[in-house]
Amino acid sequence: MKKCYFPIFMGLLMMAIGFSFQACSKKQVKTEEGGAGKMKKEGIVEIGYSGAMQTIYFEFDKYTLSDEAREILKENAQWLKSKKSIKVQVEGHCDNRGSEEYNLALGQKRAESVRKYLLDLGVAASRLTTLSYGEEKPLDKIDAEEAWSKNRRAEFIITDT
Repeated sequence: MKKCYFPIFMGLLMMAIGFSFQACSKKQVKTEEGGAGKMKKEGIVEIGYSGAMQTIYFEFDKYTLSDEAREILKENAQWLKSKKSIKVQVEGHCDNRGSEEYNLALGQKRAESVRKYLLDLGVAASRLTTLSYGEEKPLDKIDAEEAWSKNRRAEFIITDT
C-alpha cells in the first residue's frame, strides 16, 4: 500500500511547487480604469504607471501634434526634467479603422512625433523609447467617433525609476 501512495504524493507535491513558481512569476498588470480591483495610473511614480504625464490625442489619420498636444507635452517635459532618473516608453495607439499594418505604422509615427518633440524640449534621448500598439489596446471599443477619438493617442509608461 505504501508504494501506491508515494507516486500520488510526489505528483501532488510537484504540482504544488509548479503552481507556486507560476504564481510568483506572473506580473501584475496595472490598468487605467478605476473601479473594483483596479488602480489609476495617474500620479503614481512607479514602473508601469504614467506618473503625472498626460495623454496626447491625435486627429484621424494624423501624427502631427496639435497646439493643445504641444502644451501638454511642455508640461510632461517639465515633469520629466524634475524626475531625472525616470525612463519612459511613449506608446502610440490608433482607432480600429485601417489595416493592422497601417495602424501599427501610424502608431509608431505618433510615438516618434511625441518623442521628437520631447527631445526638442530638452528631455534626454536615453530616457525615451517608443512602441506602437496600433489598434491593439483601445480605450473604448465602440465603433463611433467619440470612441475612436479616445483611441487615437500617445501614452507614457514609466519603464525605469
